[in-house]
Amino acid sequence: MQLPLPVTLPVDENFDSFVGDGNEEIVTLLTDIVDALPSWRHSSSLGQLVSLKLPLVTLLGASSAGKSHLLFAACHQLANKQVNHLYLNLNDYQAWSHDIFDGLENLSLIALDNVHAIAGDAEWEEALFDLLNRVVETQDTLVLCTSHLGPSNPAFSLPDLRSRLAWGVIYHINPLGDDGRERAVRLRALERGLKLSNQALNFLLHHSERDLKSLMTLLGRLDTRSLQEQKRLSVAMVKRELGIQ
Repeated sequence: MQLPLPVTLPVDENFDSFVGDGNEEIVTLLTDIVDALPSWRHSSSLGQLVSLKLPLVTLLGASSAGKSHLLFAACHQLANKQVNHLYLNLNDYQAWSHDIFDGLENLSLIALDNVHAIAGDAEWEEALFDLLNRVVETQDTLVLCTSHLGPSNPAFSLPDLRSRLAWGVIYHINPLGDDGRERAVRLRALERGLKLSNQALNFLLHHSERDLKSLMTLLGRLDTRSLQEQKRLSVAMVKRELGIQ
């Protein structure tokens, strides 16, 4: 088995920093899962998963909707509990051998981010299909996936894989509106200890990319600039970071 390089998940992407407008049900499910693991089959709140032939939860949605954030949050909680799990971002699959899936069915949780990345790659689709079959056999492991593509999408060329992915439950992740994005940025700034004026926040929201991933990346750069300059984050600082005269 070829192990991936160690991955450091963003420490500030946890359940507390997730603004769940319209996604409250999936947040509740994931917190119930991490609370119950490793003995999830004995949890009264997870009856829906216990009844599944394949205990698979797929978070479906567009880029920057918060799917990876929720995977990170679940993995952080499991690490704190010392529950065995593995996070793999399949955007990086070409750097690995597909035997990376070998033995994962012995973990309590497998977190597979961006499953759509392997769509159309016959060997990797077959490897994932085999892993899911082993999970069906063991019945002890939960699989948590994110994807841009639904299980029936023809981009997945292996019909058997499409069938297996459809055995799980699917939650569509709703993207945040303007109010939600503002609260998410405020919350992340607060977690970072970043002093953010209302004027700077409004300028940031109206002059940068609107997707949440870009906003959080920009906030991280501004945090670094604020520390370097030993100044409160201001409109002028946001302008300099965005290259606006």
